[in-house]
Amino acid sequence: MGTAVVKTEGSAALKEGEKFTLDQWRTWPEGERWELIGGVAYNMSPAPKVRHQSLAGFLYHDICTFLEEKSCLPFIAPTDVFLPEGVADSADTVVQPDILVVCDDGKILEDGIHGAPDFIAEVLSPSTAYKDMSAKKSLYERSGVREYWLVNPDTGSVFRYVLNDGRYGPATEILHGDRVESSALPGFVWRIKPFTR
Repeated sequence: MGTAVVKTEGSAALKEGEKFTLDQWRTWPEGERWELIGGVAYNMSPAPKVRHQSLAGFLYHDICTFLEEKSCLPFIAPTDVFLPEGVADSADTVVQPDILVVCDDGKILEDGIHGAPDFIAEVLSPSTAYKDMSAKKSLYERSGVREYWLVNPDTGSVFRYVLNDGRYGPATEILHGDRVESSALPGFVWRIKPFTR
């Protein structure tokens, strides 16, 4: 479960529950992966498991293939997505979704994506599942992400949220083996490929 963690800057430990800004986040060591949601720091370590990466890779590949010669661009983690809920310099939210698609070139800058992607998919893992299903779902809804998928590598199911009048309706659960059709990427249909080893 993703929880707020103690962040160390030099020799001073910052207290759990303390709020951080993007300006502070930008000073943290490059080798560390952190997300800020409403100023709360979430450590993105350790690296995801092989099953997670395999499934994310399959989905990313299929989206890339679908988007060839289309105007939308796909990205894969770690790509910083800045979702300012106020003035950009004082914003306190940056996330690194597993997979995202942006159809507005104006949101794509050198340091990351500024504004809501059209599509986001998170592949659940034990360390991030709670955050993906709660804090991130709420954030993506508020920010205007048109479609949000939660992919469960253990069950092979997808929970699909679609933005309607600024709100996500109830999740549609697509079971393993069934086809998932995207509304944000019209014509994209995906079936989970099982992880085999």
